[in-house]
Amino acid sequence: MKKYLLSFLLSFTFGTLFAQTYQMKVVKKGGEIVQIPADDIERISFEASNAPQPATQYVTLFGVKWATGNLQYDKGTWKIADHQWDYFKPRYGLHRNASEAYKFEIEQADDQIDHFNFGVCGSNALTYSKDVYGNTTKTDIAGKMYTDDKFLNKTTDFEQAAFGDIAYWATKGKYRLPRYVEISDLVQKGKWQFGYVIVDDNKRIYGYLVTEPGEGEFAMTIRSPKEITQDDLSKGLFLPCAGSRYDDTKAVKYAGYGGYYTSSILFEDSKDYARSLSFDNDGVYDNNGENCRNGNSIRPVVVE
Repeated sequence: MKKYLLSFLLSFTFGTLFAQTYQMKVVKKGGEIVQIPADDIERISFEASNAPQPATQYVTLFGVKWATGNLQYDKGTWKIADHQWDYFKPRYGLHRNASEAYKFEIEQADDQIDHFNFGVCGSNALTYSKDVYGNTTKTDIAGKMYTDDKFLNKTTDFEQAAFGDIAYWATKGKYRLPRYVEISDLVQKGKWQFGYVIVDDNKRIYGYLVTEPGEGEFAMTIRSPKEITQDDLSKGLFLPCAGSRYDDTKAVKYAGYGGYYTSSILFEDSKDYARSLSFDNDGVYDNNGENCRNGNSIRPVVVE
């Protein structure tokens, strides 16, 4: 009914407008304006696009295909960040210590979010509330969706899902949360180089580049920072120090100091801490738990 009503209204409107000189004005996201003379318009319809979807981008480490960017909600669109170092409102440069980093706050916008509570998806995906998160023990939610916060009622309906794997839900099954063993492999087997990517106006975004050790090399963490080049990025996984959003606020703290990336399962017998990959300029850790009530970064892996 809505489709025919729209056609009727458009016909009536343009029939009226043709007596005068009018143009249809379309404002695209990003501000670009397209104007079409009303006399040139025969009909208007809205149809599903058949344009090819963007190719899945990833870097393979220890047999796992890691996305080349963090999960983001960007003005109504769910996506993988355009670059490995991207996060909203980045902190350029490096904090000297944790105390300084805690005091430095970046407030996320309502329409640009890349820090998420644990186990939320669907209608809960963009929550800031400390009371909305998945809270049960020993359930690996990688590639799974649920209608309840205890992960008891599983669903395959993306429209019905309210809890579960946010990466899986947001990308319609293309990506998922990393499992704890996949995070552990990165930490235990990888070569971690602390450093920075130089972006516009010579600004520096800090993080770690993870690669597989070369012949004769061992797993190691190099804390002395160096520039991470485009060639480096093409061969490894770069995880920015994107900080963590604290409960019941939009404020991200520790950006430019540490990175906090949740996995797909809670920490041991805890009901409100998730297994995570965390790091700062002091080291890299895979045996920590991040508060499920806080908003942390998501670096998805490809579903196979």
